Amino acid sequence: MNVLIIAPHPDDEAIGCGGTICLNNLRGNRVSALFLSSGEQGLRHLPPEKARTIREREAQSAAEILGINSMSFLRLPDLHVEDNIDQAIAGLRRVLQQESPERIYMPHPHDSHPDHRICLPVVRAALRHGDTPMPSLLTYEVWTPLLQYDDGEDITAVISRKVKAIRCHRSQVKQLRYDRAVKGLNQYRGALAWKCDYAEIFQHENIRDDATSTENLIIPTQGYMHR
Repeated sequence: MNVLIIAPHPDDEAIGCGGTICLNNLRGNRVSALFLSSGEQGLRHLPPEKARTIREREAQSAAEILGINSMSFLRLPDLHVEDNIDQAIAGLRRVLQQESPERIYMPHPHDSHPDHRICLPVVRAALRHGDTPMPSLLTYEVWTPLLQYDDGEDITAVISRKVKAIRCHRSQVKQLRYDRAVKGLNQYRGALAWKCDYAEIFQHENIRDDATSTENLIIPTQGYMHR
């Protein structure tokens, strides 16, 4: 099975579904990742190009641990993916044609970060006019925990790999201990949602939703702390 991970920024892939990526790798599935932006706002004290280089290198180190087979970087402006939605859709279509994923993971549409919330509309738009087989869509949690879920993975056997991958994003972990926070969240999900030591949970989304359109889409930028 071909699996595609959509990450608005480097580290979202490890935080939101790093354990599931490891499990897919162990199952022999091909895993590719598409990064919409390179997270330059997470290193605001540096010139944008240098910040992008650092964060992409961190993503590459994490990918080796997680077992990601291929990565693509669209390098859209961090925090302003919605202002470049046409480029996001076009870039995703190229990856869809190359990878033909049967399953796509992305941040859930109620996350507090605007670049996270835009992912589902981008995916729906890319699939709507594409000629690739329709995959299943699963959304993961990063900044804002999911209020509803209908799927999950027991990641107990690979939790150490997930944490190690998160720590590859050194520039971000120095600012906020995502490794500790996410391990705690996964332990909580394991205990209460999946009856195991550590788990990641997901919510399936419909491929087509007439109520969700990329036209005149306004994504507010308040309500979260930017990396």
